[in-house]
Amino acid sequence: MSPDAEMDELREDVLGWSDALDRMEQELHGALAAVDPVPWRPPIGLGPIPPELQERAARLLEAQLHTMRYLEDVRQTTARHLAAVRAVPRAEAGPHPVYFDLIG
Repeated sequence: MSPDAEMDELREDVLGWSDALDRMEQELHGALAAVDPVPWRPPIGLGPIPPELQERAARLLEAQLHTMRYLEDVRQTTARHLAAVRAVPRAEAGPHPVYFDLIG
């Protein structure tokens, strides 16, 4: 393979991986913005990630892990709030307000 062909192939690898990382970053931001999730499909035919994109991919992975932990915390908090709401009797003797103590 000629040096020019090798350079073109390297540029294509970098562009392909860069596009894939861009999509993953957009999906990550969408997860926090309450955007309807799009099923993730792994990129096809990219090969190994180029060295110049490894640091970016590592940062993206760390951001994804952080987001997963955050969303799990939100899910658990929501489940606790839902359990508190469900614990309130549905039939009340009169039309008076019901207050929740969410702190204690």
